[in-house]
Amino acid sequence: MTFRGVAGELKSLGVRPSRNLGQNFLTDTGIADWMVARADIGPHDRVLEIGPGLGVLTERLARATDRLTVLELDRRLAENLRRKGLSVIQGDAMETELPEFDIAVSNLPYQISSGITLRLLDRGFRRAVLMFQKEFAEHLVAKPGDASYSRISVMAGYRSECSIIKQVPKSCFYPAPKVDSSIVEIIPRHPDFDIASEEGFGETVRILFSHKNRKARNGIMSEHEALGLGKDGARELTENLPHMDRRPITLSARELAEISNAINDIRNA
Repeated sequence: MTFRGVAGELKSLGVRPSRNLGQNFLTDTGIADWMVARADIGPHDRVLEIGPGLGVLTERLARATDRLTVLELDRRLAENLRRKGLSVIQGDAMETELPEFDIAVSNLPYQISSGITLRLLDRGFRRAVLMFQKEFAEHLVAKPGDASYSRISVMAGYRSECSIIKQVPKSCFYPAPKVDSSIVEIIPRHPDFDIASEEGFGETVRILFSHKNRKARNGIMSEHEALGLGKDGARELTENLPHMDRRPITLSARELAEISNAINDIRNA
């Protein structure tokens, strides 16, 4: 689909692309074909697409499976897709109940990249092929010690294998975003270590990465109340646990889980 074609269809629907909604519409049909091929979709696989927009990717997904569901926030775009005979949920992907699915294929709005990735992982699936802003994709796949290693690296990485599989220039969208994109493949897997409390682990990671360039012991001591620890409990933790003199950005998910589990033990003692 050409830039002019996308602009014309949007105008006919009364839609002006919204930066706040992350409405950058894919125009390169070759990229859409590539994403669908990479997703390896069977004819009866349950497929979910979030943010289908005008349906460039959607049309190809609908040819690959008879069980496609799309979730679109913009009411006008949702109605346009319904008129094409598609199964459409109109709503916010961060609030609407998600259907069961085997494979997710989407050009995601940049604003919800982190939240929707974790929400999808909470549901479980076989494979996801997702397009993100390049910088976010680099965070998603980063390893301990990498410049891009961050909270999302940990929270997605301990329960999935994330790989950047293709770069997509900003010229492939209308309107063109300010940055290039990357396509990421996500394959869920079970972690090879124990987590005493998923909620506690998430909170520990959040707090430590808010002090990512400080030693872990300093972050824990300064945030002991947020972690549910008294000063004595925090001091006991920092004196007896390894990794305390390292910065969070160097700690693996397994090492962060050791800290989280120790916090859980002290809380429940």
